[in-house]
Amino acid sequence: MNAKLNRVLDEIKRTEDKIAAWQEHLEELNIRKNQLEDAEIIKSIRSMKLGSREMLAFLENIRSGAADIRQGQPGEAAQQEENMQKAAENIGEPENTPAEREDREDEEND
Repeated sequence: MNAKLNRVLDEIKRTEDKIAAWQEHLEELNIRKNQLEDAEIIKSIRSMKLGSREMLAFLENIRSGAADIRQGQPGEAAQQEENMQKAAENIGEPENTPAEREDREDEEND
């Protein structure tokens, strides 16, 4: 077969593999994002220091849309943002991170 065609076919295969790795990584990041959001919700609810029955009533009001949800204190948002950034730093890269494209000088010389 033609050498250029073989190179193009090889590059297509490598690109497809890289796309698959990035899609898997994206799925992992979305799962991690949901976990972090859930943790923030739980932390917020627990910080309210409600009794069991009060907490259940409050959660029911949230579900029905009747809850009085107040804004946090001005410094609270900055603290929550800092916590989220620290958690985001712990998120790893995919095992096979797609590398930069190889130089095309060899292809141009053929």
